[in-house]
Amino acid sequence: MKIRKIVILVLCLAPAWAIFAQTPIPNSGFESWTSYGSYSNPDGWDSPNAELMAIPFFGVAVVSKSTDKHGGLFSAKLESKHITLPPLDAPGFIITANLTLDIASMSYTISGGVPITDQPSHLTGFYKFLPKGGDSCIIGIGLFKTTAGVRDSIAHGEFTTKDTVSDWTPFSAWIDYDTVVNPDTMQVYAISSAQEVMNAGTVLYVDDVALDYITGYDEKDPASGIRVFHDLETSRLLLFFDFPVAEPVSVHLFNMTGKQVCNLAPESLQTGKRVLYLTGLPRGIYILEILHGNKKFTRKYFLSN
Repeated sequence: MKIRKIVILVLCLAPAWAIFAQTPIPNSGFESWTSYGSYSNPDGWDSPNAELMAIPFFGVAVVSKSTDKHGGLFSAKLESKHITLPPLDAPGFIITANLTLDIASMSYTISGGVPITDQPSHLTGFYKFLPKGGDSCIIGIGLFKTTAGVRDSIAHGEFTTKDTVSDWTPFSAWIDYDTVVNPDTMQVYAISSAQEVMNAGTVLYVDDVALDYITGYDEKDPASGIRVFHDLETSRLLLFFDFPVAEPVSVHLFNMTGKQVCNLAPESLQTGKRVLYLTGLPRGIYILEILHGNKKFTRKYFLSN
């Protein structure tokens, strides 16, 4: 049996570059831990340690405190492990929410999260990854909004890799938004094995995670100065630009055969909003391509109607 990759959440959003009080991620440097006897969890985060350690004779902890760190004294070590009885493979998994593992059905229940009312553009931090047998990891964030008692995921961002990374290395996950509303809850998570078939011994270290905001322009980042909101209700892509100087910009949308299905006429832009209408396009996956200056920004979108 396998504890499979959980496609968790999606997140928040709001008007392009409104910068308000910025929300911190709790215990972002993993300096504070609580011991429960046979295992520990980082404060402000949950893991499947409690349920896995409760397995008679064969219990394991898949999340632990490590002195192999980027900053401070500690980091979070997530290790995929095999349990003999019942036979299952469990990934290291942490999340800033309440996590409950049902051993019998091999499924997770996730609830709660951290309050947030602003609009981060990236999830950043530092990691090391030591995969076994082609395994991959995920570090990500989901943002949510509850309206009239109904909770909707409205944005998400993920960093994933299969590469062996033996030294502390920065990561950055761009956050994609589905609608222009403010979030009220976030869930930040990391998983040592992100595949259906995982391999015992895969290890992911995570440290110094943070939320980043569009407050400047980075010449090396093709996404810098661009925010894209997919407005599902009106079937539009809302494109916000904020460049330091006017640059030639062209926008194209392609289907998966490479055929251009719509575009915006090229123009010189520094700041402002443009709208790409998607009405009439068939259900499927599309590729958005934005050329600005000598850089190219691309992103996949799924249209449901």
